Amino acid sequence: MRNRTGTPERAASRDGAGLPLSYAQQGMWFLERRAGTTRYADPMTFRLTGGLDVTALRESIEELVRRHEALRTCFPVVDGRPVQIVAPDLPVPLPLTDLTALPAAEREDAAARFLAEDLRRGFDLAHGPLVRAVLLRLAPREHIVRITLHHLVSDAWSWWAVLLRELERLYAARLVGQPSPLPPVPTQYADFARWQHAWLTGPAYPGHLAYWRQALADVTPLPTLSLARPAPSRDARPPRTRWLTFPQPLYDRLRATARRERATVFMLLLAAFTRVLRRYVDTDDILVATRGGFRTRAEFEKAVGFFVNMLPVRTRVTEDGAFRDLLHQVRRNLLGVYAHRDVPFERLTADLGLWRPGFRPVISVCVSFQTTPEVPPALEGLDVTLVDHDPFSPYPLDLGFYEDADRLRALLTHHPDQYDDTVADRLLDDLSQVLDAACREPEDT
Repeated sequence: MRNRTGTPERAASRDGAGLPLSYAQQGMWFLERRAGTTRYADPMTFRLTGGLDVTALRESIEELVRRHEALRTCFPVVDGRPVQIVAPDLPVPLPLTDLTALPAAEREDAAARFLAEDLRRGFDLAHGPLVRAVLLRLAPREHIVRITLHHLVSDAWSWWAVLLRELERLYAARLVGQPSPLPPVPTQYADFARWQHAWLTGPAYPGHLAYWRQALADVTPLPTLSLARPAPSRDARPPRTRWLTFPQPLYDRLRATARRERATVFMLLLAAFTRVLRRYVDTDDILVATRGGFRTRAEFEKAVGFFVNMLPVRTRVTEDGAFRDLLHQVRRNLLGVYAHRDVPFERLTADLGLWRPGFRPVISVCVSFQTTPEVPPALEGLDVTLVDHDPFSPYPLDLGFYEDADRLRALLTHHPDQYDDTVADRLLDDLSQVLDAACREPEDT
């Protein structure tokens, strides 16, 4: 929505009563409050080698926060419901922890302990801020910077395609004492939240809901895999991760097979993993979710915020069916899902009654494909490398695929109270075997 001058209205600052949350934010806010602790921290951590200008870095981070309303947002409860309130300004300290007094051999361990402790720090959703930054000095020309946002105000695209790209230009300008070279942000996250609520009351929504009602008719949750090994524990243990890098020859065959079958690589990967899941459940009806985005409108491309939507994908997987038939079914299913991706998962589950006892959604397995290139910021005079961290997922099994530098990797996040490391390794091994066989099947038929 635009005002008389043609510029987007600043919905977040029109009154003091706050604005409604998007549906994705409502779902995450509820789960966070129910957990009683911060589960959805979204950190970005980089090692900086070279001559760092700490003042320029701090001012650049503060300019990012000034530009994007989402980063100045908190979520108090008003009249029994959470609302979004945007602060007019928000300073972002960049405290420096100097580890150079430690012996060189001890600094990396000390840095790892510091970062682990920082990740456990909570956010106050009601009062904010939902952004913080820290800086570690390991040597005069070696630092680690971490900027942590709450996932309520960020997503992968916000980080990799918007914030880190803007940070590059802001830091370069600050180094030479110049103001921000960036144009004003055309659309803020509050504009998206308002658009979403309007769209859901408009004429298009009933048709989209009818698609989902048919696609998910009589759906049942995916049973717990027979591989599960529940571990008695009073306190839930944090998720664990397993990485798998696919051999280059297999990756080349996957791409060739996808082209031949007029499918994407992700369609092929998803079909293969549904076949793996079918081995360990007593049903042909395999229901998983994939992550989609709400950035289907160009005006939201440069907006920062939580634009992620969970999209249910239902597949009939017979034990002895041809993989080519399964792939074509997955292709049809995903095309339908993507055509109706603007329906928020939280609204969908409410309208179709897909919640299980204990306010648990019907989805227990997520399979996604990361399409946003993960390129560290190019900060002038610095060599910047990403420091890996294990992401949190609420799903017992969460499989993500990444294409970068002409290679394919998979990251399986699993909850050890249900699926231990041995199970995770077994699933990834099975996936590799199914994919290898799938690439050969069309050639043999």
